[in-house]
Amino acid sequence: MTEENPLQLAAISTRRNLLVVAPPGCGKTELLAMRAAALVPRLLPNQRILALTFTNRARDNLGERLRRILGIQRFRRYVRVHNFHGHAAELVLAHGRTLGMKLDDLRLPRSTTLRKALNQFSSDSGSRDAAAALLGKIKREPLSDEEVLERLDVAGDLLAKRVEVERVAANQLHYEDLLRYAQRLLRVDEIVNLYQQHYGAVLVDEFQDLSLQQLDIATRSCSTSRTFAGDPLQGIYSWAGAAPKEVEPVLRAACGEPVQLVVSYRSSPAVLGMVSGVAARMGAAPLRAYDPSSWPDGGASAALVFPTLEQEAKTILAVAEWIVRADSAASVGVISRSGYRRKKIDAAFAASTIPCRRWDLAIEDPTILDRLRTVVAGMPPDTTVQQARAQVLEGIDPSEVETIEQVEDAFDQLSLKGESTSVRGALDQFRARSDDAAIGPGAHLLSAHTGKGQQFDWVFVVGLEEGHVPDYRCTGDDDLAEEERVLLVMLSRARHGVVVTRSSTKDGRYGPWEVGASPWWGGLTATALMDWNALNAHLEQLSSRSNESN
Repeated sequence: MTEENPLQLAAISTRRNLLVVAPPGCGKTELLAMRAAALVPRLLPNQRILALTFTNRARDNLGERLRRILGIQRFRRYVRVHNFHGHAAELVLAHGRTLGMKLDDLRLPRSTTLRKALNQFSSDSGSRDAAAALLGKIKREPLSDEEVLERLDVAGDLLAKRVEVERVAANQLHYEDLLRYAQRLLRVDEIVNLYQQHYGAVLVDEFQDLSLQQLDIATRSCSTSRTFAGDPLQGIYSWAGAAPKEVEPVLRAACGEPVQLVVSYRSSPAVLGMVSGVAARMGAAPLRAYDPSSWPDGGASAALVFPTLEQEAKTILAVAEWIVRADSAASVGVISRSGYRRKKIDAAFAASTIPCRRWDLAIEDPTILDRLRTVVAGMPPDTTVQQARAQVLEGIDPSEVETIEQVEDAFDQLSLKGESTSVRGALDQFRARSDDAAIGPGAHLLSAHTGKGQQFDWVFVVGLEEGHVPDYRCTGDDDLAEEERVLLVMLSRARHGVVVTRSSTKDGRYGPWEVGASPWWGGLTATALMDWNALNAHLEQLSSRSNESN
């Protein structure tokens, strides 16, 4: 159903369970925060609200909004925000002994744990990929270790079984094991009753990314009031176990017809024109801008073709520098389907003087960098990188497995400056954050999946070529449909302006070779409002307005 003011409706609704379909930029995070504010008075004494997300970034974004709506004191008193792995780790560390787990020497996972184990026993990438996929599939059920091994025997994958036997012997968990054990623990009556008494409401962000296992964990953690918000057209994690076709009917049965958001509070009319052009092919209704007149010239959208990757990189850098010079608070996201496609662009920005963050480097994550600076400030000036590593890690909640991994990655990157180097000297080589914005001013270089849930004033979606968008590994209609959703996610990160680009040639072993356009290029050019000259004129007008206002 569609309402004129769905935010208010959802926040004050008396419905016990609520399902919200929220296209990009339509106020999903605000809705969840308002829903929490409406639920707090309904909690029983000593109850809290559990908010579940998928990543640390999403957790931090939702936590920031909840603090703003509820206030710091009410937030601390009534809300617990976790990503799913953090919630699962908390369950395991608190109650794992119930299942006979040995917690004293339990080794929690890192994203590289499984890959390293597979590499140790096989040099064949195809065998490694098949084993990883099989282990992931089997562990999406609440099976014991013995039952997992039995399933592996039936499957006959010797590599997968060898890795699993080694994991059990080492008392090591993989990320799939965290969720599996959490699901098993929530099938113990005493434990599930404890959590359902503690949590009087659960908020789940991005329901389209849920696996059936994660859905089970969320619903078993709280039985009183459940809210799910997301957008099926942004489902881009089937490779990680997301099962939107199975999950959504379950949610509709439990929550009734969803509240449908249709107004974008994020994007300009020009951006929405390009976004809606892609979404329309998936059967979605067009979005409308909340206040179209507030966007200078209605925003910007353009599709540009370059003869070479070098020319593309040079032009994107020049435009980004222009934008940042005209508005020092502006953010520019340069997003590719896969990181390799930005190689020349990243190199061009590395030589620039404008602020630039590479999202694949943990040390350039403002939250992680702030954490390191805060702890290091209390250490002696001559503390080395290696000494600081141990002290920082010691101060992190063990259940925050993804934060621990990010901090370790950041110290690995600092160690490139030398393990014996002063940690303060190493940190000084990275720019400190000058504001509290989730997305700081300057350029941001990232890939599609990393950027999900983020927003930038300007976005360049690069590499609209065959083999990149859609990815060359697509093997069927379902894969192609998901790749189109990836494109939608990249485009919809933009607020004021979006520019899609492609190169007509790529570098090969024997020199440049011609490359065809993405099959979606024609649709993008049809919805783009500007060519290069019009985009230039628009930028000049923005610069003039900025100078006049200053």
